[in-house]
Order: sequence, then structure tokens, then C-alpha cells
Amino acid sequence: MTSEPTPRLGGFAGVVLTIRFLTELALLGGLALAGTQLGTGVALAIVDAVLLPLVAAALWGLFIAPRARRRLPEPARFLVEFALFAGAGVVLVLVGWPVSGIVLAVAGIGVAALTRVVAKDG
Repeated sequence: MTSEPTPRLGGFAGVVLTIRFLTELALLGGLALAGTQLGTGVALAIVDAVLLPLVAAALWGLFIAPRARRRLPEPARFLVEFALFAGAGVVLVLVGWPVSGIVLAVAGIGVAALTRVVAKDG
């Protein structure tokens, strides 16, 4: 634990950051769902359902998260987020969940962009 006070964001910026967190969870959930459809057997489906979100979470934690040790500067950080959400959307479309894939990609990318404008995610 740190002794630093945690800044609290209220108003519209707080709402945007809350929605951003929900899109991050949806990214992981969408990748897990897609992983269950990729495997040709139960064991491979379970491995895919665990590995896809694990890789995305690792990339997020390494390069995007506010406390990441190797946090990328803008616009590289946005491009990684864009790639993660777009990739998850494409994978969902390919496994037969087109509406979910499109909604996830559009919402995730849109909220990522909005965060940089409203919440000054820098």
C-alpha cells in the first residue's frame, strides 16, 4: 500500500473512467468467450479461453495501465488499445458473434479515445 492519497474523479470524467473500466472487463470477457469457440476440443477450448484474456491483460498491464512500469507514451498507447479492442472484435466476428464483436470494438475504441479527451489520461 502507498501512503499517497488516491485522486477521486467526479462528474463526467469519473463516468468516462468507469465506462472505460467496464470496456476493459468486456475485452477480457469477449476474448474468453471467443477462446471457448476456437478450440477443437474441450481442453484446447479451455486453454484458449484462458490464454487470450491473459495475453491481453499482460499487454494492458505492461504498456497501458496507469501504473505500468513501461507505460507507452501517446499515441503508441492508444494504438495498442486500438489493436486489442479491434483484434477482440475481429475474433468475436470470426467465431460467430458479429454483433458482440462490433459493439466491443466500437465501444472500446470510442471510450479509449474519449478518455484521452475528457479524463486527460496522459
